[in-house]
Amino acid sequence: MPRSFAITTSEPSLQLSPAGRAELTFTVSNTLGQPVRVRTVVEPEGQASRDWFTLVGDAERDLAPDGTQSYSVKLSVPPGTPEGQHAFHLLVANVANPDEQFAIGPSVAFQVQRAAPAARKPFPWWIVAVAAGVLLIAVGAITIARVLRDDGPGHGGSGSEPTVFLTFDGTRSFVDLGEAPALSFTGTVTMEAWIRPRSIDGLRNILAHGYTANPPGELLLRISNGQYQAGSWNGSNFVVSAPIPREDIGSWVHLAGVYDGTSWRLYRNGQELASLPSTVGVLPVSEAWSIGARGGVQERYFHGDIAQVNLWRVPRTPEQIREDMQRAPKGDEQGLAGSWSLSEGRGTLARDSTRGESHGLVRGATWPSEAVTGAEPPVPQPPVPQPPVPQPPVVVTPPVRPRPPVVVRPPPRVVITPAEGRLEGPVVRDHRREPGTPPRVQVR
Repeated sequence: MPRSFAITTSEPSLQLSPAGRAELTFTVSNTLGQPVRVRTVVEPEGQASRDWFTLVGDAERDLAPDGTQSYSVKLSVPPGTPEGQHAFHLLVANVANPDEQFAIGPSVAFQVQRAAPAARKPFPWWIVAVAAGVLLIAVGAITIARVLRDDGPGHGGSGSEPTVFLTFDGTRSFVDLGEAPALSFTGTVTMEAWIRPRSIDGLRNILAHGYTANPPGELLLRISNGQYQAGSWNGSNFVVSAPIPREDIGSWVHLAGVYDGTSWRLYRNGQELASLPSTVGVLPVSEAWSIGARGGVQERYFHGDIAQVNLWRVPRTPEQIREDMQRAPKGDEQGLAGSWSLSEGRGTLARDSTRGESHGLVRGATWPSEAVTGAEPPVPQPPVPQPPVPQPPVVVTPPVRPRPPVVVRPPPRVVITPAEGRLEGPVVRDHRREPGTPPRVQVR
């Protein structure tokens, strides 16, 4: 990408005062050849906090054709900040066209010194001895655990997965590398990246130059409809392909595409997957480079995580590729065109560690600290059919008709009068009796 502005400073590093303060001046020059209004932002790098920096004066200013402006940046590191090396830079962009006309200034480093120790009381040294013993035991346990663990292929660093990376959402995120002169070459090439793919459908670029339709040209390392691919295109495909193992989805994989002058070769975790004889290697492409999308045009987005992207002008051997899996390049290796660790952890700058300084701008991608790591959207599940619950039989009881109340009448009283031996009450004599039997008396 052609430079729109030139950003310079006389000091590549700063010396903080005992109070943790410093100030530095930058000069911004307009190289567009036309008047423009620019916005300037201080971008911290690494673990530096944005709160430490203050841009003196207006952030938005007018620049005449070939005009310049001076910007002062004040730095104030709060007391108690841990000792360490930090850095920052300026980002200047055209207010009317920030995506196309911008510039990234040189990185300025500064060292946070350890605070002077306060006077201490006599310390019980037995505590130090106990702590040292505990630490020795812990270190030994960790060492044994790491020796016993076999991570196998597919892990970054020295056998462990990358812990700092960029997450690409598959719809709008990428790293814009522009048209850096250091990345312009033809012939042989090696493209490397650690990836953790979430989707493998469609076209999803990992590292790409272009493409352009007129004249046709492209260099690519990508996923295409369930296959890993590496190669060139000039209207015809010179692309080597290999199916993606199912276990690679959601897992860290080291992928490399190589053109050695006679063939395109594809490597997964240091092992060759496929090769394609070809006389066509890297072609001239008049378009931008990109990580995670098509260069220059926003499409073919990668979905997943990417870490440690390397671009070489030379073919790497299988042994060298396996070495690259274990450690990141220093930046001064012979034939190294660009190396983006994607380990900044914050901000909008993806720094190139080589002398070409082909730094990229992070567009929509997120760092692990900016999102909940490992959080995945819940997958809707179909309802689980439940067996019918047995119901007790319904017993219909016919209604009971109320019975009329039973009236109990007291029996009539029979009174025998001793004096007369008579019965009081209505008496009916029974004349149907046998002779010699006493008469029966019925009371009505």
